[in-house]
This record gives sequence, C-alpha cells and structure tokens, in this order.
Amino acid sequence: MELRVVDPKTLLDNPQNPRTSAPNVEADRRLAHNIKVVGLLHAPLVRELPDGQLMIVAGHRRRRACVLAKMREMHVIVTSADEKLDALAAGSENIIREAMTQSEQWRFVDKARREKSHTDAQLAKALMVTPAYLKRLSLLAGLHDPILHAIDMGRGPDFNDLKVIAAAPVEEQRAAWAEMFEDMVEDDADPAEYRLNAEDPEDIVPWRELARFLKQTRYMAVDARFDEDMAKACGVVWTEDLFAEGGKDNRFTEDGSAYAAAQEQWLADCLPEGGVKLEMGEYERAATPEGYLRLQHWMEAEETDVMGYFLNPNTLKIDEIPLRPKEEEEQEVTTSSNSIAPASVAAPKERAAISGTGLTMLGLIRTQALHAALDAVVEDVDPWDLVAALLLALGGKNVTVHTPKREPYGQMSRQETALATLFPEGVLIRDPALLRQEAVSVLKNVANCTVSQHSGSGVTAQLMGLLFDADAQMPNMAFDDFLKCFSKPGIMEAGKTLNLLPRNTGKEMRTAIMAHVGPEGRWVPEQAGFGPAIEDWKAKCAYMVRKAERLSSLTDDHDDETGEFDHLIPVEEELYGPDLEEPDEAERIALENPDTDAAPEPEGQDDETVALKAALLEQAGEVLAPDDSAPDARAAINAHLDSHLEVVRIAA
Repeated sequence: MELRVVDPKTLLDNPQNPRTSAPNVEADRRLAHNIKVVGLLHAPLVRELPDGQLMIVAGHRRRRACVLAKMREMHVIVTSADEKLDALAAGSENIIREAMTQSEQWRFVDKARREKSHTDAQLAKALMVTPAYLKRLSLLAGLHDPILHAIDMGRGPDFNDLKVIAAAPVEEQRAAWAEMFEDMVEDDADPAEYRLNAEDPEDIVPWRELARFLKQTRYMAVDARFDEDMAKACGVVWTEDLFAEGGKDNRFTEDGSAYAAAQEQWLADCLPEGGVKLEMGEYERAATPEGYLRLQHWMEAEETDVMGYFLNPNTLKIDEIPLRPKEEEEQEVTTSSNSIAPASVAAPKERAAISGTGLTMLGLIRTQALHAALDAVVEDVDPWDLVAALLLALGGKNVTVHTPKREPYGQMSRQETALATLFPEGVLIRDPALLRQEAVSVLKNVANCTVSQHSGSGVTAQLMGLLFDADAQMPNMAFDDFLKCFSKPGIMEAGKTLNLLPRNTGKEMRTAIMAHVGPEGRWVPEQAGFGPAIEDWKAKCAYMVRKAERLSSLTDDHDDETGEFDHLIPVEEELYGPDLEEPDEAERIALENPDTDAAPEPEGQDDETVALKAALLEQAGEVLAPDDSAPDARAAINAHLDSHLEVVRIAA
C-alpha cells in the first residue's frame, strides 16, 4: 500500500459501489464540517487504473465531504491487493462499523469537560450535534448502572421519563430497581444490579411507573374517585399536609402506583350508569370509542349524551369527556367490519371482539400483504388495473393535494421522484418495465392499511388488496399476540369457525386454535382479510349519496325561502310603489295599521317626540315583520311596541 496526497475532485467513483441509494446531503454536510474541525481521520482506499487515474474502492462519502469542505488536497491509500477483494472490502467496511452507545458518548464528553480540553461549543461543532443533545447526554451521569445498560441496549425510557429518573438520587433508583427484579435473580444475587438481557420481554421495565415512583408527586385525596375501602385494598396510605389551608381535605399520597390502581379499580367497578370508560389512544390522550362523537364546546347538550371517563396517565386524575352516540347511518360507515361482535348488540360501549392494539397490528400486517401482492405483479400487471389502483391510492385518506399557493419543502417525495424518472426531459419515457416499476413504487409509498386518522389510506387500500389478491399474501394469524386481542366471545366464535369444541376460558381457546392450525398451517379469520372492505365501501358510497341528497335538499329549500337577490326591491317601493311620494309619519302609521284607527297623541308629548317614537316603531316593525303581506302581524307588533315603548327627552 502507498499513501498519496491528491485532489479529491480527480478521484473516480467505483461503478461497483455497494451504496446505490442517493446520498444524504445533510449527513455529507455534517461530515464536511467535522473534517474542517478535526481533519480527515481515515483516508479512503483507492486503486490505480492502467491509465494512471485513481478509482475509489472505499470512501466515496469521505471524498464528497472533502469536496464540500473545499479541500484541495486529501490523503488516500493506494492498494495493490487483488482486485477481486475490492467489492468485499467496500461492502464489509459499510456493514461491520458500529456506532458508539449513548453511555460511551457521554463518557467521552464528560472526560473532555473534566479535563477542560474543549468547550461545549467546540464539542458540539466537532460532533455535529446541538448543545441540547450534549445536555441530554449529561442526564446519563445521574443514572444507576443497570438503567444505563438498558439505554445502551436501546430499551431505555423516553426523554421525559429519563429526566425524572435522572433527577432522583441514585440510591432511590437502586432501591426501586431492586424491588422490580427481586423475583428474577438467584438467591445470592443482588437484584439492584440486575441487567437486562436479550431474552427479557420488551416491556419488562415499566419506565413510566418507575418515573412516577421516583418523582414523588403528591396525589391528592380530593382528586380521587375511590373510597376508603378501595384505598385500603389497593395499598393507598394517606398523609395529612399540616401546612396546607385549613378546612379542606389536604390528604395526599406519593405512591403513584397504588393511587393509579385504585383509580383503575373505580373505573372497573364503580362507573356511573351510562358512563363509558375511555381507553388511551395516540399521544396518551383519550381515544373516542367506536359509535360515539366527542362533544365540542359549541355543541348543545342532548338527552342521549353520555359521559366518558378517562384516567389521565400524567396526572392520574379521572377526566370527564362528554360523548354523543352517532346516528345509525353514520355508524353504518364508521363501524369497522373487523369487529365480529353480534350485529344485534346496540350498546357501543361494549368491548369489541378485537381490541385497538389488534386492529393496529392487523393494519401493519395487511400493509405488508398488500405490498407483497404489488411486488408479485410488478412485471406483468395489467395497465388498466394499475390505473385503477392509482386512482384508489390517490383517493386514500392519507393523500393531500397541495394548492399552487403552497410551496413544496424538504426533499423530493417518492411521487416526485417517479415523475422525474418518467419525464426527465418533459416527455414520457415509454418503457413498460420502467412504468410498472415506478407506478408500483408510488403505490407502495401511498397505499397502506394502518389504523390512523392521519396517515391511513382507509378502505381504498383494502379494495386495492382485493384487486391484487393480497389475501394470498396474508401470513398465518394463529399466533398468541394477535389472538390475545380477541374478546372472549370473539375468540369463541373464531374457534367455532374451525369446528373446535367450546372452552372454559379464552386462553384455552387460543391454545386450542394454535394447536389446531399448527406452526406449518395457515389460518386467516374472515374479518382479518380484505373481503370485508366490499361492504364497508358500499356503505360509504350509500352514505355519501344520502349526504349529498340532504345537502341538495337544504340548498333548494334555502333558495325557495330567500329567492334571488336580483329580484329584491327596496322596502319603500314595496310599500308605496316607485311613483308615489313617501307619506308623512301619520300616513305611514295608518298604512301599516289598516285595521286600527290612528292612535291619538299621548298627552304631555310634543310633535317632535311623537314623530321620534313613530320612527322608532317603524324601524322595529320593518325588522320584526318586514313582509307587508301579513298586516295583522305587523299591526299587533306595532301595538305591542307602542304600549311598551316610552320616549323620554332630557334637556341639556
């Protein structure tokens, strides 16, 4: 090998470079800034060609960063090894590298701080991270070692829980850790030093509960829904705040786990009649149950409204959220066919056959099956099927069409990349293979069956699955994690479809289904496939038609009542005609009250006061009864106003 100094712009790219994806411009810029600060640490490996030019074997990204850093010279290592090893060297260099763990990053930064060799600004610039990231690394200094080990495994807490845990003394973290794992270690082992391993379940550490325990937040008795008996049963011990305001219930507890358990027990056993227990949805907020609408502040209350109860995971208070049952025709569209509850069940608060977790899991599996079906037809898909699929994809709920007023931002989307590939010079490249490839890529990017109000395609993606026989790509659904998402009636019904005998518990039926299907078998329940989308689509179309008819009817009624603005005539012309002079006040009152004699002038009021009162009566009459075709109503209104309206003139 030979070390040379060359101009980075003269190096040739390797046509066999294993990295075929487009380079990340932002990552290249970060590396360029790093090279400016600390220099090029690892010279690229190159090979000299017969014509004397140098071709990169490994180090394309470093060469690009040096060009971005405007370096005129860089070191390279010229190899003389067998050319057959070049591809192996290029691939292995990218695969075997391993990033530093968070604890290793923190120890490096901490050492630099203690030695005062570099400032935080210099460290952030050299590492190409923000000062906030360095501050987050400093939280690791206050963690118990097994917690730090869990973070290095990628199974640590989120940032909010990490801040709470790191703020607690290490002794308290150690004690809490020992309590969690005292049953998982040998008799002579210290549970406080237990370290997670790959065989442990993903959710073995309840980070939120640990943070809540270490935070020592006060949970007040006045916010509790449970009574004393339930508090004792769940282990809630009250402490009196002697320094709080007198005359109030100042009891509190710092045991968040016991407090939460008691609140959950109240929701399970003492929910008010007609109340609905709400489950936690996205972003730890209450999820609106199926069959209900959440009332907004501007909506008037109705007799059918009910109250939803939700245990707030942050405050442990039970929030009350008013709900309204949906109308039947709305439920026809919004009720999912994935539920296998009997159709006669009217109470929407009854637990569905498959839980929200199961539907989320099902959405991901359906998406994989849909994408596999698209891959299977990429070489010979019928063009008309492809056009129909594109229309379905663009009609999905997760597709947004931006108006020309909105400027695009960020990097190119997959749709934009496909258009740039098919129309590089503004004229379509009529290559059938390229058309199929790019169209299927766009479909896979757009269409998905996930359960989300923001990014899910909805029923259109399931129709696409029927179009390309995605049911054939569905895997065996007889596995424990999915079967656990069935309610007991639902799992019993699933077993019945397999001709299995009834079981005493849902767990026994799950075991029986898995044993019946076997590891090599395949079972996909009807509601898990793509077939139910047909009825959902028909119901949606019928609902849209009814909605359009109602809207059209309302619009027609409104036009009939108001008429066209071009045919409106002024009130004066309507009353007196266009060629007549406007009468004085006495004549106007007589015209507007044809069945009554003119009222005598009240005693003690001069002509100016009487005229002012008459003018006020006229304006009020035009507002309350502008239609002169109802003189009786107008006369009654004027008579009422005349008897209740008094004009008082105050001299200056």
